[in-house]
Amino acid sequence: SFQLDTELLLAHVLDKSREYLRAHNEETISSENLERFSRLIERRKQGEPVAYILGHKEFWDFDLKVNSSVLVPRPETEQLVEKCLEKLEKLKDRSDNDSIRVADLGTGSGAIAIALARANSSWEVHAVDISEDALEVALDNATALGAGNIEFHCGSWCDGLPVEKFDLIVANPPYVEPGDEHLEKGDLPFEPSVALLADDSGFSALDQIMTDARKYLKKDAWLLMEHGYSQQQQLLLNLEALGYSEITGCKDYASVDRMVLARWE
Repeated sequence: SFQLDTELLLAHVLDKSREYLRAHNEETISSENLERFSRLIERRKQGEPVAYILGHKEFWDFDLKVNSSVLVPRPETEQLVEKCLEKLEKLKDRSDNDSIRVADLGTGSGAIAIALARANSSWEVHAVDISEDALEVALDNATALGAGNIEFHCGSWCDGLPVEKFDLIVANPPYVEPGDEHLEKGDLPFEPSVALLADDSGFSALDQIMTDARKYLKKDAWLLMEHGYSQQQQLLLNLEALGYSEITGCKDYASVDRMVLARWE
């Protein structure tokens, strides 16, 4: 909302909390700060995401540095993290001593990889992105947040992974079809198109990942993917055709079809 954005930007300029602003709403601000605030408000009016203006965004239980090289992490992606943790928790008690290995494809700011790495320091997390600028942001975030159990790889989806087998592969790939009317709305015009757009009606990255992931998944390992609002039924059919089992579609908090889960036998 405009009020929330205004509070966030003013709090940023004054280096105060939003609670402080509300408690001191009679205070005047210096002309210098007013000018800085006006410049930020103007950028927001042009449509630039608040997260890019502030340089950070809250995700899960931490704060991420973000810039225009990475997608702004969305609240619905936190649900993808929840589903990953549910699957990984069940693997904790297995009998073999092989360390739990997880891959995050298209890591962007590092949001998913860092959330999983911080959940258990003994897990081995691998994060892949085709953008070196994005990987730089992700590495900075991992370092700042003490997630030392992540290895970063530059590459395209599974091609960026080491020759290992994984217990879980998660991806929040681009899934918007070029020409989609939503691209002109909200924050999307400012976000990196490489992280948003996919050919074949938005399916190209999703199809590539679920096809190639089979070579990298251990027996009974899981693949989880976030997807667009109209893609779930087709993805469920594609996963079945590729030989996955226990295939499930899930909705996000807004009751929109948002992710698929599948087990590889």
